[in-house]
Amino acid sequence: MSENRGGGRGRGYRRKVPRDGREGSNAGGEGRDERTGGEKRGRRGGFRRGGNNPRGRGQQGYNRQEREDGQRYERSEGRKVRNVEGDPDFWARNGVMGEERTRSDMRGGFNGGRGRNYEFNEGERGSTEGKGGGMKRYGGASRGQRRGGNSEQECGDVDLRARLSEQLERGLTECMVCLERVRQMQPTWDCHNCYQVFHFACIKKWAKTATTESGGWRCPGCQVVTPTLPRDYRCFCRKVRNPEWNRNEGLVPHSCGEVCGRARAWAGCVHRCVELCHAGPCPPCLAVVTVECGCGKLSRGGRCGEQLGCGEVCDRELGCGVHTCQEICHQGECGGCEQVMEIGCHCGASAKTVPCSNVPPPPYSCQAPCPLTLGCGHHPCTELCHQGPCQPCNLTVDTVTHCPCGNNTVDQLYMRDSLTPRANCLDPVPLCGETCGKILSCGSPSSPHTCPTPCHTGPCPPCPLTTSVRCRCGNMDQELACMQLTTRADDARCGKRCQKKRSCGKHKCGELCCIQVEHYCTLLCGRLLSCSLHRCEQVCHRGNCPTCPMVSFDELTCQCGSAVTFPPVACGTKPPDCVEPCRRPHPCGHPMTHHCHSETTCPPCTQLTTKLCYGGHEQRRNVACLVEGISCGKPCGAATACGRHTCTRPCHPGPCTTVTCTQPCTVTRPCGHPCATPCHDGDCPDTPCSTSVKISCDCGLRKAGVPCSDNAYSRVTTALLATRMQDVQAGNSVNLAELTKRDRKLECNDDCLKIDRNTRMAAALQITNPELTSKIIPRYSEFSKDWVRRDATFCTMVHTKLTDLVKLAKESKQKSRAFSFPCMNRDKRQLVHEYAEHFGCESESYDSEPKRNVVVTALRDKSGVPSVSLVEYVGKQKKAPPPAQVSSTAAPKPTFTPLARGGSEPKIDWFG
Repeated sequence: MSENRGGGRGRGYRRKVPRDGREGSNAGGEGRDERTGGEKRGRRGGFRRGGNNPRGRGQQGYNRQEREDGQRYERSEGRKVRNVEGDPDFWARNGVMGEERTRSDMRGGFNGGRGRNYEFNEGERGSTEGKGGGMKRYGGASRGQRRGGNSEQECGDVDLRARLSEQLERGLTECMVCLERVRQMQPTWDCHNCYQVFHFACIKKWAKTATTESGGWRCPGCQVVTPTLPRDYRCFCRKVRNPEWNRNEGLVPHSCGEVCGRARAWAGCVHRCVELCHAGPCPPCLAVVTVECGCGKLSRGGRCGEQLGCGEVCDRELGCGVHTCQEICHQGECGGCEQVMEIGCHCGASAKTVPCSNVPPPPYSCQAPCPLTLGCGHHPCTELCHQGPCQPCNLTVDTVTHCPCGNNTVDQLYMRDSLTPRANCLDPVPLCGETCGKILSCGSPSSPHTCPTPCHTGPCPPCPLTTSVRCRCGNMDQELACMQLTTRADDARCGKRCQKKRSCGKHKCGELCCIQVEHYCTLLCGRLLSCSLHRCEQVCHRGNCPTCPMVSFDELTCQCGSAVTFPPVACGTKPPDCVEPCRRPHPCGHPMTHHCHSETTCPPCTQLTTKLCYGGHEQRRNVACLVEGISCGKPCGAATACGRHTCTRPCHPGPCTTVTCTQPCTVTRPCGHPCATPCHDGDCPDTPCSTSVKISCDCGLRKAGVPCSDNAYSRVTTALLATRMQDVQAGNSVNLAELTKRDRKLECNDDCLKIDRNTRMAAALQITNPELTSKIIPRYSEFSKDWVRRDATFCTMVHTKLTDLVKLAKESKQKSRAFSFPCMNRDKRQLVHEYAEHFGCESESYDSEPKRNVVVTALRDKSGVPSVSLVEYVGKQKKAPPPAQVSSTAAPKPTFTPLARGGSEPKIDWFG
């Protein structure tokens, strides 16, 4: 018989019947492809990639038999072999078989399963029995009979191992950290709890972020805590560092090919895994051992790791050593004893309960004053609750042998003072009368003070002396009364608080009499971290607080769930950005135009709509939906509460003003003007009319606005009215309104008379322009004249700009026009200011140096062009040459010949 080991890595490999009728022909693979004549590339072992090299964990087409050197073949001819010649009990000791097997049985009946459950089908059973001799079968129906309820778990483990082996071999395993495929040649790390495989680089990065408070880190798959960080890339059994993988060796990637040797996860199993280094959980132990129940009353042969229960009371001794376990037979340690014991204190005043124990616990002290009386029978015990008898009385006759100061014995005092000896502890102790001399706690350590009072009983009175005290920080160095000392003189503390900054740089030390060199801050920081949820728990420090160490191992999703941030998620992390449209309904019913967001409220809708204004006057189009209301700007027009006016406010939301109407009354007065007083009920009040009335003089030059009820012109009206009243008495009718309007005029002044005179004279002389004020020659300053001599072009430019500005102001309907000159220095700005005064314009400088400029404003009614420009004025001024001075007495001067082309003719200086 040719015994082939399955080429796949599943536990439950079941051998197929060969298609060609030969037992040893490629049983581990899927046979040859009859259509192509080539070798079919099976997933489980077999010949692959057209080569003759047998693949898989067994030899396909090769009879497993013993080699000449006594070693059996293992996987392939070129692979290492396991020598079990000197250890015939290797397989039984490692859990493959439960009974003793001879070497002949191992040679003839070994099925090459490496401790796996190997089953033959009916076509091969006969040949197996012929060659194998005493082969025993493990598996099939017997597995379920032996394991009982664990059969489902075993099947799950087998499926997990087979799935992991297949995915690793094909490079389909997915890393849970980066969600990428784990390739065959990439370094990995696998968890021995959930058996997930990760990239080594990914798990190192994960381990640094997913730390716990104890210093470990959590597995991304099962969240189990691992105490140490992954440091090396190792195989599944952790024996070999950086295992090499060859595609033609038939091993699972990341496996070392050695025996796994890991401890099994079954309780009570002491055998190690004998499979080759593999991914996933180790197979269950197959060894048959003597199994005992939890209490040890029942034992029988069974599978290693099988739990047996007898159903009786456990009756094992508990930890207390007194009672026994009363639970039904169970595995593991028994629980603690629930019985308690009561013990009393030393003095017997109180008691407490303690756990049960075979060793009686000692009594305790209740820390209350001892209620017993001393041996003298007169004084109570002054100690707290104590063990053993009370101390003897220290005032007994035998105990007191000296006076309180210790200078004299009581016998000497009895003889000296003729005193009766003490009979019991209640008699007073005799005093010697000398100075006490006991050392007090005050004074310097080298020469402490002594008690100056005579011999006395009880504690010494306060010392009346003073002590030189120097604190440890050096701030206090003075003489203090001994009665004020609370400590030794060399350990005095002053009341000065240290004002130095602590190491954090924010808090002060604040310690009394501080002698520290480094003032470390021991307070907690407590500042809010960047996550805005937790506070810094470190000791107060300088600089910024670290990031929040809290992490979440739950997925963080957006509102709709499309975008996901996988754990670990740092505390304070915002939900991921999502590009999907928002799925929350809007109250307006318009479609969503924004992306999914994590805010509680959606942004306002921007859909363009048609809305009516507040007052219902008109509709506006293309108004965003987010706009609650619009105002058309027209008067509201709603009727007010008075019923006589309408709301004059621009179109507005909400009700109109509900207070009393304050609009002016529109009832007409006798003078023809409205009442104009605030809105009122009933007749209008008798108040003077404040309406402004335009009045002018006879020539129309003077005009003014005066109130209708002004009394300044009432005298003329009254005089004329008195004259008209005579006509009324005579029976004639008089129109008083026309009289009032006609008689209200201003009086003409001198300007009116001057204009009237010029007009009449111009008419007599037939002059078309009677206004001669524009022909007055202006008076320019010397500063302006000097500028013409220095830069006539600039002066001409200023004159042209001002002339155009005045003409524009005269022709404009506006009251004034302005022109801004370019930036210039101070002298040029002064020239512009002076020149603008001659044009009747206003000028002002703006901005700061060197960007300061002049703005000139021309008024329509006041500005005008001067009759003579600055350049013309300077050009008309000509100066004659000064007369030559001839002196007969003066000495003759040398004559110089001028070099100018003009000859010796005198040159006139036209510009002074």
